[in-house]
Amino acid sequence: MPEETESIALNHVEAEQLPGARKESKRERRIRLIRQTGLVVMASMGHFSVGATLTWPSPALSDLARDNTTLVGTEMVLTTSQMDMTGSLVSLGSLLGAWGCGWVVSELGRLRAMQWVVVPYLLGWLANALAPNPSLLLTARCVLGMACGASSVAGTLYVVELADTSVRGTMASIPTIAIVLGGLYTVWMGYILKWHHLALVCALPPIILFLCTFFLPDSPSFLVVKGFKSEASRILRSLRGPYADIDSEVAQLETHNRATSGGWRKLLKIQVVKRVVVIVMLFFFQQFCGNYIFMVHTARILQASGAPWDPDMATIIVGIVRVVGAMMSLALVDHVGRRYCLITSHAINSSALMLLGIYVHLAEAAEPEDNTYSRLNWIPLTCVLVVMFAINFGAHPVPFTLAAEYFPTNIRGQASSFCYSFGTVIAFLALQLYSPMQETLTQAGLYWFYSIVSFLGVLFTCIFVEETSRRAVG
Repeated sequence: MPEETESIALNHVEAEQLPGARKESKRERRIRLIRQTGLVVMASMGHFSVGATLTWPSPALSDLARDNTTLVGTEMVLTTSQMDMTGSLVSLGSLLGAWGCGWVVSELGRLRAMQWVVVPYLLGWLANALAPNPSLLLTARCVLGMACGASSVAGTLYVVELADTSVRGTMASIPTIAIVLGGLYTVWMGYILKWHHLALVCALPPIILFLCTFFLPDSPSFLVVKGFKSEASRILRSLRGPYADIDSEVAQLETHNRATSGGWRKLLKIQVVKRVVVIVMLFFFQQFCGNYIFMVHTARILQASGAPWDPDMATIIVGIVRVVGAMMSLALVDHVGRRYCLITSHAINSSALMLLGIYVHLAEAAEPEDNTYSRLNWIPLTCVLVVMFAINFGAHPVPFTLAAEYFPTNIRGQASSFCYSFGTVIAFLALQLYSPMQETLTQAGLYWFYSIVSFLGVLFTCIFVEETSRRAVG
């Protein structure tokens, strides 16, 4: 997308040194950024809970197939459609959570939103664990989705506004790592726990999030917009160090947000609409490239494609690979930029899915006595590992980061929640249409469809996505 003549979000630089002040040493900067990282890690516990929630169906449905007895003594029998809904209803609930959180983060602040989101998390997991029938189980998944949507909005905005410009991309990748670690936590616990006990264990991360919020400062950008300049300056001083020109940063935040007054109607401005469209399209490519499908239904996909290992153990291996991919994002997103991470991620994902589709197509068409593909059954597992690695260093994390970076503070809450809401609708459709699309396109055809979407994601990023690396948010 060409540069706008009137910048929406990227119009000032990181706080400069005070005139005449001595320069911050490397050691001082390292200590300061380590402290900043600690705050981001605590704030990312909400994203850890998101990962635990999204991934729960993979080990839980596998366990339900072996023993469907509930904690209250009834039997839980899910249809194929209801299995899909254990993932898709989380996305549907996220729509409500993200939309509602747009008002909360704008009026009450990012920190208060992160505290309130603990309530639906705990209610959802308790209902999930005690559900006697599919109806209550699916309702609980929807409630958990509301918590996921709200914590995604609040946590991402908080991290982006807290971090130094030079490391903002790296800091914004930490929530993605938290999502991946949350998913790994769930599949690992699911390997040793019953599905209902797993739900109770998944209620622990939200409790930790609530405790962490008492050690976190409020967003300085939010405080400036609300008129609390002295409190914002105090927090910025602790974040930026003793030699940064805090007064200049506060003044620029005030000027920028005064020039772009907030409110939902501000989203109708043409420059904002263009950016919203770009972010929504990135969420479309993020979901219809197979992202949540492979995350939520890992065990089902591996079993259907003929992977050689036990699906539950293979799911744990896939979770570890997702962590590696997210760590790659941490290392690259500020050094090579958001655009290159997106392009490379989608390109690798497209290639791996094309190969997976070819293998599945040939294996299904082979004669019964042909054991060629049984000897090559390491291919589907390898493809799934490559897919999850590639998606998690670009296609998954970058749209969330850009959804916060593309907009100024006074409309960031509304604009981001609007984009996340569209993203959750897309995720809901991708998850709910998984089985119908597989029946219509065949398993191989579905993988080819995801491959084509990722290829289109490469083209779209090259043409329309604006680089935000090393630009400060307003």
